[in-house]
Amino acid sequence: MPQCPTCGATVSEQDDFCGSCGMQLTSSPPMVNNTEELISPAPVDSTSEPSSSIQASSPAPPFQASPNSANSFASITLRRNNILTKEVFQLGGYCLVGRFDPDTGPVDIDLGRLPEAEYVSRHHAEIRCDPSGQWFIKDLDTHNGTFFKTVGESKFKKVVDEQAINHGDEIALGNARFEFQIT
Repeated sequence: MPQCPTCGATVSEQDDFCGSCGMQLTSSPPMVNNTEELISPAPVDSTSEPSSSIQASSPAPPFQASPNSANSFASITLRRNNILTKEVFQLGGYCLVGRFDPDTGPVDIDLGRLPEAEYVSRHHAEIRCDPSGQWFIKDLDTHNGTFFKTVGESKFKKVVDEQAINHGDEIALGNARFEFQIT
């Protein structure tokens, strides 16, 4: 029987992801290698006056849901052995989910004390509510991935971009599984 290359757990040949750590088991489609030659920018004359037509742009601030947005509060409840636990994490309109680290600083939802935290990244996922009340989850380019399973589905799907989530959907950060609930 095959084993997960990350944690060594026994997996079936039909599994797309390891049930223990969340590692993707199927190979991804090959990346297209762009071999175009890069062109270096022209040197800038540091003695010339700066152009007044160029304006520096600042990065957009993170999305913040309005406190008056419909469904702007939700929670995720830890699930173990397919049973909901009493570990409930309240979500505001925008939350960074992961583990505290002295180098990267605090996160809104700190999963570091959970046994499953071994497979959760420091900055693992963002969960947010848009002004219409729709909730979304986004993986932050993690090694063990972020997954979702809608109510009635039997298999998890990997979050590739920002994914809409609804009341009762299940999400997984690595192998940490949660039920999403709008409160």
